[in-house]
Amino acid sequence: MNQEAREQQIAQAESLLGDHLELPGFAKGLYFGEFRHERLPAYPELEAHEDVNQRVAELREFSAREIDPIRIDREARIPDDVIAGLGRLGVLGACLPAGAGGMGWSQVAYCRLLQVLGGWCGSTALFVNAHHSIGPRAIALFGTPEQQRRWLPRVATGEWLSAFALTEPEAGSDAANVQTTATPSEDGRGWRLNGVKRWITNGGIAQVLTVMARTPMPKGGSQISAFLVTPDTPGFEVVEARMEKCGVRGTATARLAFHDMFVPKENLLGPLGKGLRIALTVLDYGRTTFGASCTGAAWYCVERALAHARTR
Repeated sequence: MNQEAREQQIAQAESLLGDHLELPGFAKGLYFGEFRHERLPAYPELEAHEDVNQRVAELREFSAREIDPIRIDREARIPDDVIAGLGRLGVLGACLPAGAGGMGWSQVAYCRLLQVLGGWCGSTALFVNAHHSIGPRAIALFGTPEQQRRWLPRVATGEWLSAFALTEPEAGSDAANVQTTATPSEDGRGWRLNGVKRWITNGGIAQVLTVMARTPMPKGGSQISAFLVTPDTPGFEVVEARMEKCGVRGTATARLAFHDMFVPKENLLGPLGKGLRIALTVLDYGRTTFGASCTGAAWYCVERALAHARTR
């Protein structure tokens, strides 16, 4: 197709799309055979942290000295002293606001820490990812100032562990199919939670959980909302604290149940009915750190393969 024909095709498409739409973006230009480099955003300037390299080195040293991945897999448990050490290093609150006890790191800097852990112990990497990447992230992004002051400082240090309770027997990848319900209490002071959750990493050992439940809406129907709950609340049940798994056995993967459990209205996280949006936003962060963990594991495999190839 010559240049004139391409321009005519683009013009025809633009007229069909309507004058209110902007000119084709980069990807649309590729469809028409045009490399519209001017439509690409500028490459972002990565935030520089002077202590990132030092923290990465400290974590690598700590992992080699304190984290025994074979023992963790054999005993299906991450030792408490390992969790405490990760808290002292700042790993458990790396991206949380500095004002809430975290280090205020960018996602890119934090991914470097997950690469180290992913290349050393998959269970520990998964534990950190669940506790930090998706646990308190919803509070940091959507919580009120009071909720942030109440929950984040202890989570950032690892004094409190966190979990993100979305998955259910009928709602895994189909996140919109949550069946756990949150019914307004008769006195108007909060909600009553009923339902079950499963495959919740840290669910049986966490002190604070973000729970997704379906709530009735003022104009009819129901939508998913997010709630902050604690395991000391009557009606909270840990059905199984550590489910058996084939891999990453050190993580505490739980089955939970809520039996008419009262949640006060101040524990509603974000707007009523916006829980699915909150969940999907938070999971975006967890996906990138999972990728960093896998990259670390891949580096480990390549290093061992090279060592074997050079000495066999």
